[in-house]
Amino acid sequence: AQNDDVAVIDFEGFVDGEAFEGGKAENYNLKLGSGNFIPGFEEQIVGHKTGEEFTITVKFPEDYQAEELKGKDAEFKINLHEIKAKELPEVDDEFVKDVSDKETLDEYKAELKETVAKRLQDEADKDVDNQIAEKLMELLEGEIPEAMYDNQANEMVREFDMRLRSQGLDMKTYMQYMGMDANSLKDMYKEEAEKRVKLRLALEAVARKENIEVTEADLDAEYGKMAEAYKMEVEKVKEAVPAESLTEDVRVEKALNLVKDKAVIK
Repeated sequence: AQNDDVAVIDFEGFVDGEAFEGGKAENYNLKLGSGNFIPGFEEQIVGHKTGEEFTITVKFPEDYQAEELKGKDAEFKINLHEIKAKELPEVDDEFVKDVSDKETLDEYKAELKETVAKRLQDEADKDVDNQIAEKLMELLEGEIPEAMYDNQANEMVREFDMRLRSQGLDMKTYMQYMGMDANSLKDMYKEEAEKRVKLRLALEAVARKENIEVTEADLDAEYGKMAEAYKMEVEKVKEAVPAESLTEDVRVEKALNLVKDKAVIK
């Protein structure tokens, strides 16, 4: 195993000879050299071979979030199942035929050029959206209850938890090895949560002022997009997403498009 490889491992951690909570996982994909685990963990896997079982020793940092592990020496039993390494092929016409519907390298380069140009345009559009959002939040007036920020941050944590689960990792293990707890994870989203709440409130105010309406056709179009994105039947999407909730989302989106159409970008 070398740095930049992905090591597929089982591991179990012990402090003072006792296994500790959140210190165990099976078939975990760890990119060596990524710095995702505590110092010394990844470095001691480098050099080992597939099929090896071995023990490594590490020391938790003094500022580690989990109080019971701060500054503690720990042992981890490792079982190295598999090593995945990148191997770059020669880029020629044959390679292009394997990875795309193009026949030649020149055709593929032309397609890539178009893709990059679109990405740059998307980035430029996103920059405009960010400028508009900042201006709207700047113009927003009124007291915003702290609970609204708190609820949005909690929702973002739930979304992150779902993404972790889709990757085969649970929240507790992630926080353990990132030296975080529930409060510090929530704090990580605090700033973005405040922005989302302020922008939503500003756009809702625009929608009211401009008397923006959402038609049945608007809802049907949005349900259709969601069904296509999630590979679901439209009726199933409608069961999962209430029309009232979707109406508000569409109204806010229409308000944003109205602002973008009227905005003067300097």
